[in-house]
Amino acid sequence: MRITGQETTKNAQRPEKAARSNEASRTKSPEDIENSSEVAAADKVELSSQARDIQRARKVAQDAPEVRADKVEAARRALQSGKLNLNGQDLAEKLLKDILPS
Repeated sequence: MRITGQETTKNAQRPEKAARSNEASRTKSPEDIENSSEVAAADKVELSSQARDIQRARKVAQDAPEVRADKVEAARRALQSGKLNLNGQDLAEKLLKDILPS
């Protein structure tokens, strides 16, 4: 076999580079996969009960408001009436008591 001419060497790639370029062209984004009809009908994902619990907890946390208006209003009323203790020392002690084991 004889190879002649420049055209044949210009298009040649080293094998490791060809493999990487093929891998990159085969990689799909999550959106491409969701919109793709290439997924076989027999493909199936089954989540453990712990994974389902985590999904439910995440959903509840995401749906919860960032600011609990009822708690804020109760604190505002307690502050205005003088029933809310804003002593920094007391607050620090309560926080540490909750965080540190007994």
